[in-house]
Amino acid sequence: MFKNNQIKYIAIDGVLPTAETVRNKTYPFTVPVYAVTLKSNKNENVEKLIQWILSEEGQKLVEETGYVPVNKE
Repeated sequence: MFKNNQIKYIAIDGVLPTAETVRNKTYPFTVPVYAVTLKSNKNENVEKLIQWILSEEGQKLVEETGYVPVNKE
């Protein structure tokens, strides 16, 4: 979640949109993002990509691009 002068974050029912409230779903307006592939896809790089996205490096990039990482506590 980028902070800048052009974006106004709005509390809903008193809940501010923070990384924590998005992650624990107490902020009501969130959208999950999924990585999806066909079960029949045998490309070995698909699993490697998913594992990288979930890795510490991948989750850092997720956060740096304005999304809320899933692995952060």
